[in-house]
Amino acid sequence: MPLYHFVLKTEDSQIADRDGFEWPSEAAARQEAALVAQDFMRNERRVNRRAWRIEICDEDLRPCFEQLFAEVDETISRLPPELRETIIITSRRMAACFDTVLALRGTLAQVSETLNHAGIVRAAIAGKRA
Repeated sequence: MPLYHFVLKTEDSQIADRDGFEWPSEAAARQEAALVAQDFMRNERRVNRRAWRIEICDEDLRPCFEQLFAEVDETISRLPPELRETIIITSRRMAACFDTVLALRGTLAQVSETLNHAGIVRAAIAGKRA
Protein backbone atom coordinates (compact mmCIF):
# COMPACT_ATOMS: atom_id res chain seq x y z
CA MET A 1 0.00 0.00 0.00
CA PRO A 2 1.20 3.52 -0.74
CA LEU A 3 2.65 5.58 2.10
CA TYR A 4 1.35 9.12 2.65
CA HIS A 5 2.63 11.84 4.98
CA PHE A 6 0.36 14.50 6.44
CA VAL A 7 1.68 18.02 7.08
CA LEU A 8 -0.49 20.24 9.26
CA LYS A 9 -0.16 23.84 8.09
CA THR A 10 -1.31 26.50 10.54
CA GLU A 11 -0.91 30.25 10.64
CA ASP A 12 2.51 30.00 12.25
CA SER A 13 3.92 26.53 11.70
CA GLN A 14 4.07 23.42 9.58
CA ILE A 15 4.00 20.18 11.55
CA ALA A 16 5.02 17.13 9.54
CA ASP A 17 4.11 13.55 10.25
CA ARG A 18 7.51 11.92 9.83
CA ASP A 19 6.36 8.30 9.90
CA GLY A 20 3.48 8.49 7.47
CA PHE A 21 0.54 6.14 7.07
CA GLU A 22 -0.34 3.56 4.49
CA TRP A 23 -3.60 4.11 2.63
CA PRO A 24 -4.94 1.93 -0.17
CA SER A 25 -5.30 4.93 -2.49
CA GLU A 26 -4.95 8.68 -2.75
CA ALA A 27 -8.74 8.90 -2.40
CA ALA A 28 -8.53 7.10 0.97
CA ALA A 29 -5.78 9.47 2.12
CA ARG A 30 -7.94 12.43 1.04
CA GLN A 31 -10.87 11.08 3.00
CA GLU A 32 -8.72 10.64 6.11
CA ALA A 33 -7.37 14.21 5.76
CA ALA A 34 -10.95 15.51 5.66
CA LEU A 35 -11.85 13.52 8.79
CA VAL A 36 -8.75 14.77 10.63
CA ALA A 37 -9.59 18.37 9.66
CA GLN A 38 -13.16 17.94 10.90
CA ASP A 39 -11.90 16.48 14.19
CA PHE A 40 -9.56 19.44 14.71
CA MET A 41 -12.37 21.89 14.09
CA ARG A 42 -14.89 20.00 16.22
CA ASN A 43 -12.59 19.65 19.23
CA GLU A 44 -11.09 23.14 19.33
CA ARG A 45 -13.65 25.84 18.74
CA ARG A 46 -11.66 28.59 20.49
CA VAL A 47 -9.57 29.33 17.41
CA ASN A 48 -10.76 29.86 13.86
CA ARG A 49 -9.04 27.09 11.94
CA ARG A 50 -10.75 27.41 8.58
CA ALA A 51 -7.52 28.60 6.94
CA TRP A 52 -5.53 25.65 8.29
CA ARG A 53 -4.64 22.90 5.85
CA ILE A 54 -3.42 19.35 5.74
CA GLU A 55 -0.97 18.77 2.93
CA ILE A 56 -0.78 15.15 1.85
CA CYS A 57 2.60 14.07 0.47
CA ASP A 58 3.62 10.80 -1.13
CA GLU A 59 6.34 8.54 0.24
CA ASP A 60 9.00 10.76 -1.38
CA LEU A 61 7.46 13.79 0.40
CA ARG A 62 6.16 15.26 -2.85
CA PRO A 63 2.88 17.12 -2.29
CA CYS A 64 -0.15 15.30 -3.74
CA PHE A 65 -2.93 17.61 -2.58
CA GLU A 66 -4.02 19.88 0.22
CA GLN A 67 -7.17 19.75 2.33
CA LEU A 68 -8.36 23.21 3.37
CA PHE A 69 -10.25 22.99 6.66
CA ALA A 70 -12.95 25.41 5.45
CA GLU A 71 -13.89 22.98 2.69
CA VAL A 72 -14.98 20.38 5.25
CA ASP A 73 -16.22 22.74 7.98
CA GLU A 74 -19.51 21.29 9.18
CA THR A 75 -20.56 24.61 10.76
CA ILE A 76 -20.86 26.31 7.36
CA SER A 77 -22.37 23.38 5.46
CA ARG A 78 -25.92 24.72 5.88
CA LEU A 79 -25.10 28.23 4.69
CA PRO A 80 -26.18 29.39 1.25
CA PRO A 81 -23.67 28.21 -1.38
CA GLU A 82 -22.55 31.76 -2.24
CA LEU A 83 -21.72 32.56 1.39
CA ARG A 84 -20.03 29.21 1.92
CA GLU A 85 -17.88 29.76 -1.20
CA THR A 86 -16.93 33.24 0.03
CA ILE A 87 -15.76 31.76 3.34
CA ILE A 88 -13.74 29.10 1.51
CA ILE A 89 -12.11 31.63 -0.83
CA THR A 90 -11.28 33.94 2.10
CA SER A 91 -9.82 31.01 4.05
CA ARG A 92 -7.72 29.98 1.04
CA ARG A 93 -6.37 33.54 0.73
CA MET A 94 -5.59 33.66 4.45
CA ALA A 95 -3.73 30.35 4.09
CA ALA A 96 -1.66 31.85 1.27
CA CYS A 97 -0.83 34.81 3.54
CA PHE A 98 0.22 32.37 6.29
CA ASP A 99 2.56 30.64 3.84
CA THR A 100 4.04 33.97 2.77
CA VAL A 101 4.68 35.06 6.37
CA LEU A 102 6.31 31.72 7.20
CA ALA A 103 8.54 31.96 4.12
CA LEU A 104 9.46 35.54 5.03
CA ARG A 105 10.39 34.48 8.57
CA GLY A 106 12.60 31.76 7.13
CA THR A 107 14.29 34.24 4.79
CA LEU A 108 14.86 36.70 7.62
CA ALA A 109 16.44 33.95 9.73
CA GLN A 110 18.78 33.09 6.83
CA VAL A 111 19.72 36.75 6.34
CA SER A 112 20.43 37.12 10.05
CA GLU A 113 22.61 34.01 10.00
CA THR A 114 24.50 35.28 6.95
CA LEU A 115 25.08 38.68 8.57
CA ASN A 116 26.36 37.02 11.75
CA HIS A 117 28.72 34.86 9.71
CA ALA A 118 29.89 37.91 7.75
CA GLY A 119 30.60 39.71 11.02
CA ILE A 120 32.72 36.80 12.23
CA VAL A 121 34.66 36.72 8.96
CA ARG A 122 35.13 40.50 9.03
CA ALA A 123 36.43 40.33 12.60
CA ALA A 124 38.83 37.53 11.66
CA ILE A 125 40.17 39.51 8.69
CA ALA A 126 40.53 42.63 10.83
CA GLY A 127 42.42 40.59 13.43
CA LYS A 128 44.90 39.35 10.82
CA ARG A 129 45.59 42.89 9.66
CA ALA A 130 46.41 44.20 13.13
